[in-house]
Amino acid sequence: MKDLTPYDICSGLDSFTVIGINYHKANAATRSDFAVSASKLEVITRSAKQHQINDLIVLSTCNRTELYGTAPAAAMIGFLCSATQNSSAAFEDLGYVLHGMEAVDHLFRVAAGLDSQIIGDYEILMQLKKAARYAKENGLLGSLADRLVNFALQASKRIKSETQLSTGTVSVAYAAIEVIREKVADIQHKNVLLVGAGKFGCNVARNILEYFPGANVSITNRTPVKAEDFARENGMQPVPYEQLARACDEADILITSTNANTFTILPEFFTGGKQRLLLDLSVPKCIDPAVQQRDGIVLMDVDQISAILDKTFAKRRAEIPKALAIINETLSEFVEWHKVFLHRHFLGQVKTKLYELSESDCCAASLQHGEKDVIIQKAVKTLAVDLRTRTAKGCQYINTLHEYLKISHS
Repeated sequence: MKDLTPYDICSGLDSFTVIGINYHKANAATRSDFAVSASKLEVITRSAKQHQINDLIVLSTCNRTELYGTAPAAAMIGFLCSATQNSSAAFEDLGYVLHGMEAVDHLFRVAAGLDSQIIGDYEILMQLKKAARYAKENGLLGSLADRLVNFALQASKRIKSETQLSTGTVSVAYAAIEVIREKVADIQHKNVLLVGAGKFGCNVARNILEYFPGANVSITNRTPVKAEDFARENGMQPVPYEQLARACDEADILITSTNANTFTILPEFFTGGKQRLLLDLSVPKCIDPAVQQRDGIVLMDVDQISAILDKTFAKRRAEIPKALAIINETLSEFVEWHKVFLHRHFLGQVKTKLYELSESDCCAASLQHGEKDVIIQKAVKTLAVDLRTRTAKGCQYINTLHEYLKISHS
């Protein structure tokens, strides 16, 4: 765990808490059990208001469910377990609770994508913004939590713009795009055949349509209606499965994503010697490796394509130190802001007293029109700076009054 000693002086944050469950210890089924839908979010919101909680942000994604706020941890765990119909014991077995600056640091790491299953996942930033916006709209985002989230979002945006943490291909579907770009020229005039219309196959198809507009794309599936419906919705050509061999021979690029237990793309499907790129994204393999004996065919399986992802993740891991440095800088800025925030009521009282003093006979005569606001703002700002390093309010109060009187009579 990160050493947070430099931030221990940020008193007043002890009540800020994070409770949650994520992919580090909980499998997908357990995370689904603790996932917070829109209706469950409403239940948590009502519970928080009934308990007069002022700060509560609920973040629920496929990889985590977390609650951030200034409520007691036991109450937050109770809200989550009650809404999702889980026991507290189930949460305690796989969940976690963080307090104070450790919780703040965790929030910053989550916002930056450093705690994501895919390092550098930038989607989490949008999800956090949405969660904070919901909290604010429902009266559950006070000044402290609001500013804290803003600092975390600021750090995340800096990391995205100043590092390579969120760049590069991060899915097999996108890796296939990179392979095609590298190995096929003038794709706008090529025939692309997709075999398999399941969820993954459709994602690959959408990528092809997005990144290679103008390409002649067709799709086939063992269950014809799936391919026909998807083709109609996305402006593609459906191919009857019984015409698979002919369609393979006509294709310049063939991409498979099926779950067949035997090879369905065979060497005899291909005639002539034209250049073809075959990407087998199926597990188990769908394309008979013997097709490589045909002239002009380049075949790559999912492991070879995934190697591109390994390079991306290696590059992202190398950027982590830069990201952490930005987080540390922003955390320091937050700490400085929070020191002033802790004294906001005191600063307001001093400001009020200075305005009262400015109306007294000893000061009113010596101040020119419009000078009063400038002098008072300067005095309060100076006091705020002093309070960041010294907390003796009585002495600082006297010094501020002295400085004000000195300036107003100069």
